Amino acid sequence: MEHNPESPRSFAASYVSNSRFHRSFTIEPTPTHGPLNVTYADYGREPDENGTTPTLLFMPGMFSSRYIGICLHAIAEKWGVRVLVVDRPGMGNSTDVPLAQRVSTWIETVPRLLAHLGIQHVSLASHSAGTMYLFNTLYYCRDILYPEKPVVSILAPWVDPAKSGNTSMKMAQYIPAPAFKLWNQIPRLFLAKDGSAIATSGEIIANISASFSSKSGDNQAKNRRHITQNYGLDLDQQKEINSSMMQFMFKENTVGYNSEALQCLRKEPNIWGKCEDYEVFVRELVERERGRDGAPLRVQAFFAESDSLIGKKGQAYVEKCWHQIGDGESVGSVEFDSRVVSGSDHDSLVPCAEVWENIFKTMKREEHDGLK
Repeated sequence: MEHNPESPRSFAASYVSNSRFHRSFTIEPTPTHGPLNVTYADYGREPDENGTTPTLLFMPGMFSSRYIGICLHAIAEKWGVRVLVVDRPGMGNSTDVPLAQRVSTWIETVPRLLAHLGIQHVSLASHSAGTMYLFNTLYYCRDILYPEKPVVSILAPWVDPAKSGNTSMKMAQYIPAPAFKLWNQIPRLFLAKDGSAIATSGEIIANISASFSSKSGDNQAKNRRHITQNYGLDLDQQKEINSSMMQFMFKENTVGYNSEALQCLRKEPNIWGKCEDYEVFVRELVERERGRDGAPLRVQAFFAESDSLIGKKGQAYVEKCWHQIGDGESVGSVEFDSRVVSGSDHDSLVPCAEVWENIFKTMKREEHDGLK
């Protein structure tokens, strides 16, 4: 068959191969570890000469691959926002580390990466299992947030199964830990040629982006049309980008997925870093924020309308943790708001253009009416 350079497939291959999406740097060895390679992607607007491009550090879910951020590139580019997505240990070409060192390695990586790129301040966002990495970043690297408008966004935050009461997650906790040594291989068995096999957060036999599933409903079809109309990617291009993204991801290392599954299910003690207990974490964070000058920390949560991993009980738990800050001296130091995105599920929040438009508007201090 003759190659057509104008086809959606050729377009997607070129799009995903963008050199900005495949960068790396090395953290020098220390007494506790050898040299660490870190791969990352740089999406959206390229940095300007003055270094004033609004920048977001996004921490994706259990499949903690930089490729997850590809769906944000066109949106962020038009909004004038730069988005960094880092392969956590054992993903892409980032050096793997023992489970007990994942959080501490991440906390070491963040300031090194920003220094490597000459970036002083960022906003933070996370999805699902990325929540624990965001919380630890927020606690240990607080000064990297913009002082005039510190903004943190959490999409479908991960919740301890003991708190969410999710039956399937509680059952998964009984799977013997050795079984997770091959966990990252399971999606490969279902990875079709179109790349539509897995989800970004742990719904293993689901579609990575519900945007391309006919079962996902009108909301996902609306999102595809919205991206076509506002960001210039037609439906065939979006589908092929999604497919290429998955194929590229599985050509690289995915062993880190095994550790993240163990981490999410708490298969070992003390592997969530500073946020072992969300309620305690929030209280300690607020106490620290009271002593800071400047604008209050803004935390915004986006929940799925139907979330098979944390459910309504998990959502209620997260909201309760943050609502405890609404009294007394906490007022004015931390602001929290949350919303449910109509028609969404746990994973479809990631490619949802309106969610990111909302986040980017907040970063750029523009007035908005919220999600509709």
